[in-house]
Amino acid sequence: MKRLLASTLAAALLVGSAVSATASTLPAGVTAVPLAVVTNDRDASVSRLELMVDAQATVRGIYLETTANSASAPTADSGQVYPLASIESQDGVVLGQGQGVKAIFLRGSIASRDGQGSLVIRYLTNGVFKHYSECKIGLERLGPHDWQLVNAYDGQPIQQIEVKTWALGISTLENVCPTA
Repeated sequence: MKRLLASTLAAALLVGSAVSATASTLPAGVTAVPLAVVTNDRDASVSRLELMVDAQATVRGIYLETTANSASAPTADSGQVYPLASIESQDGVVLGQGQGVKAIFLRGSIASRDGQGSLVIRYLTNGVFKHYSECKIGLERLGPHDWQLVNAYDGQPIQQIEVKTWALGISTLENVCPTA
């Protein structure tokens, strides 16, 4: 029974960076500013994490676009819009889930005028005991329509995030979380 639960959970977690809501396109009037490419060790899907910025250089939210392959789910390419108000809410937004298991959350604040953001990513490390870990991420504006993610622990820019999994959840988010 325990082995079945572990393998079911492992299959459910981050089959790609499966998004939790209905797919949508980038809203009119906003530009997508690339932040990072997100991959995982479960399949060959690739997600692009982008900041949504309007013509006045005000951040409107985050857009996550996933390109799937034939062996991954979702089976089609998809995009998801996460409004800034939802990211800044107490619970944040669900970036990844599988079969009803919420695996990755993002919350924080982004100040367009100051050109700074402070984000926290929370991820499921053990699905049996529902244990989560979290890591901090900085966000900096380099220009009106140019932003970058910054590792809050070593100050290095983050261009790729690799989701590393194990049988019961996610072991780490490489390039984001400090190494043990």
